[in-house]
Amino acid sequence: MHRAVVNSEKERISIPTFYCPSPDAVIGPAPQLVTDDEPAVYRQFTFEEYNRTIWTGGLHECLDAFHAT
Repeated sequence: MHRAVVNSEKERISIPTFYCPSPDAVIGPAPQLVTDDEPAVYRQFTFEEYNRTIWTGGLHECLDAFHAT
């Protein structure tokens, strides 16, 4: 769970970090939070895929790569 105070005058970016999960650990939204009315914004991915993408392409490329279609 995450809560933040939003500043309407500045952009805010959060970077998820994970403490040493297995490379094949699947990261994604909690299934009970995904509905037809509230679809997932990002697809599931493995920690290995996340780690490789964030360190080679940076945050914005990572966000684009994991965006749900």
